[in-house]
Amino acid sequence: MRAVVALEKRIDREIKVLGLMLDQRVAERVGAAEQRERRSAWAIIALSLFAIALALIATAMAGRLLAPIRTLTGAVTRIGLGDYSAEVPLSAKDEIGVLAREFNAMAKALRERERQLEEKQEALVRAERLAAIGRISAQITHEIRNPLTSIGLNTELLDEALEESSSSAESRQLVKAIGHEVDRLVEITEQYLKFARFPKPVLEPADPNVLIEAVLDFHEEEFTRAGVRLECALAQDCPPVVCDQGQIRQVLLNLLRNSREALVHGGTIRVETRPLVTQVEVALADDGPGIPPEGLAHLVDPFFSTKDRGTGLGLALTQQIIAEHGGEIRCESELGRGTRFLIRLRRAATAAATRTA
Repeated sequence: MRAVVALEKRIDREIKVLGLMLDQRVAERVGAAEQRERRSAWAIIALSLFAIALALIATAMAGRLLAPIRTLTGAVTRIGLGDYSAEVPLSAKDEIGVLAREFNAMAKALRERERQLEEKQEALVRAERLAAIGRISAQITHEIRNPLTSIGLNTELLDEALEESSSSAESRQLVKAIGHEVDRLVEITEQYLKFARFPKPVLEPADPNVLIEAVLDFHEEEFTRAGVRLECALAQDCPPVVCDQGQIRQVLLNLLRNSREALVHGGTIRVETRPLVTQVEVALADDGPGIPPEGLAHLVDPFFSTKDRGTGLGLALTQQIIAEHGGEIRCESELGRGTRFLIRLRRAATAAATRTA
């Protein structure tokens, strides 16, 4: 009986020990599982943060890479809408940079082409207007030319009759005034006819210095009487130009007389020549009152004049002559400081090479 009780107690102790060991093992396994779970959670959090950071970096890099393309696309859209001033401000050396530079070169070429088209359209409109004006001027001038001739002849006869009849000086003065006005009207009609039926220039090589000196020498007394001093600064090595000498003399005389009329109280007119690469430049400057900006914009328009009794054909005719010579003319003026005309004519060698090509 005692042995059974002792065995029972021993078995009970062993069961308790086994239970403790089992609880310990379960606790260990649970702790290990919880530790693994925590590590897994931290790993998931770390991986999530890394993925978010990677996504942000990728987004930033994509935005940086796509920004030049968006800029280029915007510029292409502006070009498509007709805004040829669009440019891409990129200086990268990669393929996008090369594309941007090519695009800017294309935009520049388009701007230049648009400028040339506008100039040609303006020239075409001006030519059509001049042609219409020429036809009208020729018709009107033809209608009034003959009556003016008759009035002039009758005025001369009346003047002679008054002298023979010993009429008063006042009467003869009135008749002379009528004659002067008729002469002025005849001169205006001649300008209109010249403008309407302007001949094509006969181009040949000529020394621009010789042409200028000839015009200045011939009209020097006229300018001296008006209190105007003529100055020359002609280039010694000036090459010949291709021109119609008679027409270029007329251009020089028109510009000189315009300057003289602007110098009401006297002054100085300076003429210079300067050889360029393919042209010769003639500059004619005065120290007169200058031309206001609103007048400068319409200076070569037919019938526009800053003078009270001007016909407005002198500078229009001058511009027409220079255009027929394939040259250029422009005017620079500042109020109170004078006016400067710049004429550029083709050098004879350049014109010959152009015809050969």
